[in-house]
Amino acid sequence: MNRNIWTILGFAAFLFLSSCSQKIYPDRSQFLKDGDPVPTVDLSYYKSVQERPGQDSTLAVAMAISGGGSRASNFGIGVMLGLEKIGTREGQDMLDEVDYLSTVSGGGFAAGAYVSALYDHQFYNRTEMFSLKNYLDRQVQEDMAFPYTKVLVRANFNPILWFSLADDGDALERSIDEHVLGYRRRARETRKNPRSLQLGDFFVPAGSPAPVRFPMHITNSSTLNTMTIFPFTPDILSRYRISGYTHRLNKTVRDTLDPFSVPLAVGIKSSASFPVLISNTTLCSKYSPQRPFLHLIDGAMTDNIGYYTALQVLKQERAPRKVLLIVDADAAGNRFTFSKKEGAVFSLSVMGRLPSSGLDARRATLVRDIRDVCRQYGITPIFFSFNALLDGTEAPLPEELQIKEEQKRLIWMIRRNQPLGQGDRQILYELLTHIGTKLTITDEEQELLLYAGQLIVKMQEEEVKRALKKGRVVK
Repeated sequence: MNRNIWTILGFAAFLFLSSCSQKIYPDRSQFLKDGDPVPTVDLSYYKSVQERPGQDSTLAVAMAISGGGSRASNFGIGVMLGLEKIGTREGQDMLDEVDYLSTVSGGGFAAGAYVSALYDHQFYNRTEMFSLKNYLDRQVQEDMAFPYTKVLVRANFNPILWFSLADDGDALERSIDEHVLGYRRRARETRKNPRSLQLGDFFVPAGSPAPVRFPMHITNSSTLNTMTIFPFTPDILSRYRISGYTHRLNKTVRDTLDPFSVPLAVGIKSSASFPVLISNTTLCSKYSPQRPFLHLIDGAMTDNIGYYTALQVLKQERAPRKVLLIVDADAAGNRFTFSKKEGAVFSLSVMGRLPSSGLDARRATLVRDIRDVCRQYGITPIFFSFNALLDGTEAPLPEELQIKEEQKRLIWMIRRNQPLGQGDRQILYELLTHIGTKLTITDEEQELLLYAGQLIVKMQEEEVKRALKKGRVVK
């Protein structure tokens, strides 16, 4: 049957079903009325991250790390490794200066691995200076290479989950907690069940006697029903009157839930719940007795970069110098505007593009929009994206690339510290942007992403140093 006939029949069925109801039940109990501002992070709820030992209170730095599955997580780690090589003050580097991590989807895995390493460093009372590079071989690289896709597949074929409210997304949450956030590692080394990392480890209530030890890690999700951004922080959970969540396949519901006790893994997973592929995250709420559940999906639906929340916290900062680091692992550069086929695209194919359509539409003005907002608030933005590899390259593109051969060749050059020429950078760009948005990765892909992050930071090093000097008061 002609595909257009199927489309007409499907549309007719939709119209029929949508017109069956003859009654309206008015209800004005929405959390957000039409036109209401969406809740964003309120820094007055917390002690300042500038109270961490050794911090420069005149400088506020936020890092936004985009979504993009394992491509984003490994590129994000690469950028952080590059920032660690840029010295700022005696005993401090640019990574130390990062106060806020605002992440989406795969970017949350990168930031989660970093804050987990920071936590472990203090948990085990290690006396040497913290270095992310030292933790790369110890735990981070393995955690970023773990095949999380297999976790989702196994969960969908697990008969135990078929007869419970737990799902593949909840299985992913437990895996994030065990690997990215180090639960399994700490359990093995301490020979007992440790406490999972909680929001309270990275957000300290205002007025609390507890010290501030780590940067704030803010994961960003989207509310399914209203498609509004949902920063996963204690103050936002309190605003939505969240009373329950699922963690490590177990449901927790309390009348007086302490939002600081909610596990960080729940936020990372909810931010990565890509529609259709991964089951959404369900939180319990006391806001509405008639509708006691809040469904969250991938933060990419509202902001795939994480920059919006990063801007909101920087606007509240009192530091005279503000820097926004944007880690963009999007692979939009490999998409073509035109098509080889003349016929109409099959409806299901069009439907498959819809979940990311808004995200793709915003990319056209993304950099300009971020620069315009930053200019208004005295914030200096610095972009780390695959596009930097193409800056100043005039080398012709090869007609065809053999992926495995080019991966091996570039890795061989990288391991021997050989500089990449313009043609090599063009090829590296192609290899990186053709890594799919997935939760699994090969050894070769991971090594190239880790290297590319460090290389791109090196290319932007002078811009980073200029941003640090901007507005600095000379005594």
